[in-house]
Amino acid sequence: MSYVFDTARLQRIAEQRAAEFSRAEPYPHIVIDEFLDPAQARLLAEVFPGPDESNWDHYAAPGIEMKLGCGDETRFPAPIRDAVRDLNSSAFVSILEKLTGIDHLLTDPHLLGGGMHLTRQGGLLGIHSDFNWHTRIHAHRRLNLLVYLTPDWRPEYAGELELWDTGGTRLVRRVEPVFNRAVLFATRSDTFHGHPQPWAAPAGVHRQSIALYYYTSERPEAEKRPAHNTLYKGYNA
Repeated sequence: MSYVFDTARLQRIAEQRAAEFSRAEPYPHIVIDEFLDPAQARLLAEVFPGPDESNWDHYAAPGIEMKLGCGDETRFPAPIRDAVRDLNSSAFVSILEKLTGIDHLLTDPHLLGGGMHLTRQGGLLGIHSDFNWHTRIHAHRRLNLLVYLTPDWRPEYAGELELWDTGGTRLVRRVEPVFNRAVLFATRSDTFHGHPQPWAAPAGVHRQSIALYYYTSERPEAEKRPAHNTLYKGYNA
């Protein structure tokens, strides 16, 4: 297999489910199970760094954001680095363009805000909309891809991704972070989401994910807003 995903399968999904993505509520999104090759997904979970390793940057704002993250690929285990590169490849970007109808997508070699994410017991991510402008590559953020890598997720662990309406006032959809599930969604100044329910797995079981973001040099006029950082409901939004 040349990539960590089955190219032909994802191409079929892009052709067959594009309308589902564009029509989804509260904003365009899609959930894809068995996203990566199963053996590759298991390998990524096995090599995912634990919280006590030196790979991590710490984010700690009680009630808003409590997680570990790393966007420096030099600190990634080799299989994760390879997977990230595959998900930034021209083959995968072409699939994203077909699925979303967004042309001329750009990848981010700096992985600003993305890469590996890990949440320990009690960690959470408040409802927010993401930064909309990448100052280093000078591009508009258009898509978020989240790939969940916690084996044997259970409902009592919580940590579900919540998609809220564009006013940030009402939960519309809850997505469980099932192992090897991907969620792809549009990124605008009003695409509110997060996992506000604290991670409640036993100590030593972590919410593991890879996050990648995709950009364009332009965006529809109706979506344009002044450049901003993350906007948290109840804090700075």
